[in-house]
Amino acid sequence: MAKMNAKPLIAGISKPVSQLALGTAFYNTANKEDWFDILDYYIEVSGAIVDTARSYSTSEEVIGLWMEARSTRDQIIIQTKCGITGDNYLPADNFPEVVRNELTTSLQNLRTDYIDVYLLHRDNQEMTVAEILEPLNNEIANGRVHAIGASNWEYRRLTEASEYADKHGMKGFAVVSNNISLARPTAAFYRGLVSTDKTGERWHEETGIPLIPWSSQARGFFTGRYTVEMRDNPAHAQKGDSFTRQMIKVYCTDENFERLNRARKLGEEKGGYTAVEVALAWLLHKPFPIVPIVGPHNREELASCVKAISLTLTESEIKWLNLENK
Repeated sequence: MAKMNAKPLIAGISKPVSQLALGTAFYNTANKEDWFDILDYYIEVSGAIVDTARSYSTSEEVIGLWMEARSTRDQIIIQTKCGITGDNYLPADNFPEVVRNELTTSLQNLRTDYIDVYLLHRDNQEMTVAEILEPLNNEIANGRVHAIGASNWEYRRLTEASEYADKHGMKGFAVVSNNISLARPTAAFYRGLVSTDKTGERWHEETGIPLIPWSSQARGFFTGRYTVEMRDNPAHAQKGDSFTRQMIKVYCTDENFERLNRARKLGEEKGGYTAVEVALAWLLHKPFPIVPIVGPHNREELASCVKAISLTLTESEIKWLNLENK
């Protein structure tokens, strides 16, 4: 059985971080035993960081029940997020109270007395970074949070936050959770989402702050279930659900289909890797700390993700996959 390596990576967290984080956005208590099985297997392959959020249905509750049943709290880094209530993002009014209340609920759901990494799920650029960082630092001082992070923040704002924290002797964001994958989105999949561009990649190289990206496998694009025919036949595309229509809009470009074709070809040449595995391996070769979030629905899919870690790519292959050379 292939397993992951782990090492300390997040400032303020002594627990080692595994090479892949487990995404749980679709977990719910209705079929919690299925999710328990994936969580069990994640531990078996040396997984160590589980990503969730207050807005992910009953995901936190499932994880809390699992940690209680398996006595795994001390083994796992819990990364959860606050700041989304319906269509409202990170409200400026009563922000300290919102954070305090959401954190209290997350702690109850997760059946724990601390969160390893607490992220803001969105930014609110009407607020200053001081207004945001100060309440979060209060929670660190109270021991309810060990490190803080930001999801879907522009890098200009991340720089502002880092500079403010350094200047005022505060804890800054220890991780960032923006999107990045081999497939390039043409637009934000949902309102308020932020992807990591070349400027963002340089920021991570310069700061050393880890990127823990969501949709690291482009929401299933590299499985091949989305095709040129689906994109080019409007009647066919309209038969799909809203998610499929959005996938076609955001990911089904000629360039991304070429990336998919190249990932398939290289995977075959490398001895039988799938395009999904090649795309994940490409991400793991980034020259900065990165821990992709993967969202397997069963043990087989998780094993495939772990297999990708074993794939070594040359600099030329990395560029070729991204259409940087022929």
